[in-house]
Order: sequence, then C-alpha cells, then structure tokens
Amino acid sequence: MRRGKVKESVLRRSVLRQLHNKSVSGSPLYSEDAGLFPLPGKHADGSSGEGLSVAISVNPVEGWALAAQRAVYGAVNSLAAAGAMPQSVAPVILMPEGTEETRLKLLIREMDALCGQEQISLVAGHTAVSPFVRTLVLSVTAMGLWKADSDCMYETGISASVHGHHRQKEGEPGGADRHAFQNPVEDFPDAMRGGLDLVVAGTVGREGAAMIAIEKEKELTDRYAVSYIEQAKHLFDDGSLRTAADLARAAGTVHIHDVREGGIFAGLWELAAAGKVGLTVDLKKIPIRQHTIEVCEHFQLNPYLLRSGGTMIMACENGARVVSSLTEAGITAAVIGQTTEGNDRIIRYDDEIRYLEPPKEDEYYKTIDTAYL
Repeated sequence: MRRGKVKESVLRRSVLRQLHNKSVSGSPLYSEDAGLFPLPGKHADGSSGEGLSVAISVNPVEGWALAAQRAVYGAVNSLAAAGAMPQSVAPVILMPEGTEETRLKLLIREMDALCGQEQISLVAGHTAVSPFVRTLVLSVTAMGLWKADSDCMYETGISASVHGHHRQKEGEPGGADRHAFQNPVEDFPDAMRGGLDLVVAGTVGREGAAMIAIEKEKELTDRYAVSYIEQAKHLFDDGSLRTAADLARAAGTVHIHDVREGGIFAGLWELAAAGKVGLTVDLKKIPIRQHTIEVCEHFQLNPYLLRSGGTMIMACENGARVVSSLTEAGITAAVIGQTTEGNDRIIRYDDEIRYLEPPKEDEYYKTIDTAYL
C-alpha cells in the first residue's frame, strides 16, 4: 500500500466492511470526522442526559515539526466539523530512542498552552520511548459533547447537523427513547444534494507548507529572504477553525468537512463521494497564501494535494451569507463552487476543465528524507 492514508477502496473493503459490532449510533462512514456515543440517563446534577452524546475523534501526527499544533488543532477542528463542543484530548506519545527529555517537556508545554487557548483539557494518555519508531508518533484521542436540540441548536455552541447516524426503529435497542439523537437532516448522503454552495474556510496547504518551511529552512533560505521563510514557518499558528464551524452553522450550513491529509482535492473528493453528489469548482477561487505557493514551487509540489489542516469545506444553502459571516470574524473564506447532481467532479481553471481524481499520496511525503527522520 502507498504511504499516508489508505485509498478509499481499501478503507471500504478492508476496514469499514469488517466492522460487525456496531454501536447504537451505527458504524463509521467514509469521510466522517467524528463518531457519537449516546449518554442516556441522568447526570450528577439531576439534569437529563437525553439528546447528549460524546463525540470521539482520533488524530495521529508524525514528525516533530508543529506536532503540538497539528495534534490539538486537528482534534478541535475534527470535533467542530462534526458539530461537537471539544472538551479534552488524550495523547499517546511514541518517541524514538535517543530522544532528549527536554524535547518531550517542550512538546507537552506547547500542547498544554494550546489546550488552554482552546479551553479544553489535556488528560492522561501514554508516553513511551519505542525502538519501533524513527520519529515522533503522536496520536490524540479527542472527546467532545454533541447535543441534539431542535428548539435551540446553538445555545450550547453544539450544532445538531452531524451526519451518518442511522435512525432506529421502534422495538430496536434504544429505539423509541433515542429520538433526540437522530440527525435532523437525516443521514448525511440525504442531506447533500445538487445546488449547494461550496465554501472553503481557511487557506489551503498551509499546514504542509509550514512543516516544510521548518524542516527545509536552510534550503529555502538559499532562494528566499530569511524573513519570508520565517513567515512561512508560522502559517499554521492560527490553525483552529472552531469559531468558523459555529458561525457557518448559524448562517445555514448543511455539512462541514475537516480537510487534512491529501489537501483540498482529497477533501473535496471525500465530501462528494460520501454525499453521493458531483461538484464543480473554480480553482482560482480557492484561498491560498503566497508563501504556500512559493514553498510548493521550490519543491515542485501541487499545493492542492498538500496537507491542509486548518481548512474546512462547507456545503451551504447560501454561500455568500456564510462567507460574509466568516469574513466579519476575520476568517478567510470564499465560495469556490457548487455541488451538482450526478457524479462528475469538475475543477475549472479559466477555460480549462479537468476531473477530480480519487485522493492521492500527500505531496508532503515527497520532501521527506531519512536524514531528517
């Protein structure tokens, strides 16, 4: 198998189809950002747990570059994209032999500071030096709360538009009492349809570009000014889009997908394939920073296939309204296209038309060398 995320066909065939012990919320779906686990009964304060679920997402990162930001922002964004209020993260840290303790201490301090910034807790995990890894492997289990409340979707900051949680019939385990856990827009594929606006929040490729700027700083400074590369190294400093997700839902967003490995092209494919829709996208309208373009040009990389943590794709009834809301909050956003009926996934660049292909290996892997690892 190739490096990075496995292909969609492999995931469906060798992972999803092998899952037979399903939870009451159903089995995982392709492109799902988080799963739900209902919390029935009463809470310690006497309040009802009806309609409340725990949302769980797993976010692995590899390599030391921006590890804390990638882990915490990835955790927050995946839960926010799924409509949950992030609560805590639990890290599993595997380090190669020879790692100095000061490096571990710095990583934890950075993660703790970011968790404080995002108002979430860093809870107990597992930390080890392993002979089986050559660089840092940091896997974060993120936990949040999801509330179904048809009368007031946004009172708690938790949206109810989470996809992929199947309806249960009367007589099934938890059936009649689980009405509050159902998705108000039905299953995710039914919520998606042609004619929706596609909005991108955040600039694409910045996670990968920032990592490359850090790891290849010396090579890049032979071509660009030191100050310019220093700016590129900080492209991912504001990688949280938690506020963007809340604002987008309040402005009428049907679905949000967190973009990570494989870049914006992978994210678009995942959204369209899961929603069973086509799409048409104007490449020139996708927001991207010039620093990202310059880093990619130097290494001959496609920035639209480069890991894009800190970016979300939103399918909206009114993209202009969503963009206006995000822009007023200082968040970069643009309408880049629309969903369509059928399966054609078209990328336009002026008069040129190309068809989106299934996700490929992330461009970042082309820059890896064993000396860095």
